[in-house]
Amino acid sequence: MKKLLLALIAIFVLAGCKSHEGVVSEDEMSPFTKKVKMSLDNGDIELLGWYTEPMKPRHGESFKLVSFWKFNKKLKDGWKLFYHFEDATGKEHFVYDHELLDGKVKDVATGKIIKDVATLKEIPMAFDTDEMHVFSGFFKGKKRTKPQKKYNDGKDRLKVGVVKINRPQIRRKKMEVFAIAGRSRDQIKIDGVLKESYWKNASADDKFWQVKGKDMSSIKTKVMAVMDEKNLYVAFDVKDDDISAKMKNNDDPIYDNDDVVEIFIDPRGEGKKYYEMQVSAAGIKFDASFDGRRKNRNDGWDSKITYAVKLDGTLNDHKPDKGWTAEIAIPWASIADASNIPPKDGESWKVFFYRINRHTGKKSKSDDFSAWTPPYAGDFHNIKFMGDLVFVYEEIL
Repeated sequence: MKKLLLALIAIFVLAGCKSHEGVVSEDEMSPFTKKVKMSLDNGDIELLGWYTEPMKPRHGESFKLVSFWKFNKKLKDGWKLFYHFEDATGKEHFVYDHELLDGKVKDVATGKIIKDVATLKEIPMAFDTDEMHVFSGFFKGKKRTKPQKKYNDGKDRLKVGVVKINRPQIRRKKMEVFAIAGRSRDQIKIDGVLKESYWKNASADDKFWQVKGKDMSSIKTKVMAVMDEKNLYVAFDVKDDDISAKMKNNDDPIYDNDDVVEIFIDPRGEGKKYYEMQVSAAGIKFDASFDGRRKNRNDGWDSKITYAVKLDGTLNDHKPDKGWTAEIAIPWASIADASNIPPKDGESWKVFFYRINRHTGKKSKSDDFSAWTPPYAGDFHNIKFMGDLVFVYEEIL
């Protein structure tokens, strides 16, 4: 009877230990653990070590951040763990908020080593650096735990450490823009047909990427550019088996609803002033200017573009279509922030060319948002990754 009682007590004790989430012994800490002793809130919480898995994470791939904590005071409900990842300058950054032990904070044992595993979907391709500075702590609403002074970055973030990562393979494209020869200028007609000889001789690119830069888009798009003394001419030739565009008025939000092609221009390449122009398959335009990335959007800016669209199919039905073309003349004078109007021989502007492919009665997929040179984000306005448009004063017929 006594032996049975002792066995039941042992089982009860073991069961009680198991009720505490994430408890490990020091021997169970991985040999790859970077051991530290950093405290938060006057020693109520201690970070004892951490490591990443893999040890050298790669851009665009998932990784784990494994951490070991000791709670000398019970953590209350509602507090979450945060991770901030930055480059050495703090300009490149991304964040990850995490429920400690999947939110089971009330079951965290005090005075024990607690192992937590945070699984991050990926290091964004736009995180353009080869090392990752890790900051951490706990938060609830606007409140944060306070690290001890020597490990506090000044923003109440724990300076955890630095991880070496593989620098991303950033693609920055370049397109040369040639001048239309004098005797060919009589051909110029903005009608969307693209039969003029200079379009056959212009620089062109039909390799468009999905916007996050991982894969090529299967949605076929070709962009071309030429110039004369008055305008920059850009043409798009797109394949589309379901042409969809319903907005009817200029400056309607065609970017949220319709098949569109888009041009972004930063003439100085400084990120301080850039211009956006869009044309839909229904021949509706949207244009705006910005003072920095998404700053001070001015829908009142008028690009004064001349443009035309030609459909090889019909709008907004389920009949099979083949595609459409857009021909756009951008007056040099509209790009008022340029250093020179028109630009000089050899001068370059920063640009994005985009395409959004919509479907009648269906949602668009990631493959439907494509870019000549990718912004490495879901945001088309990630302007630091713009490509180069180089103006070459050689004539083409």
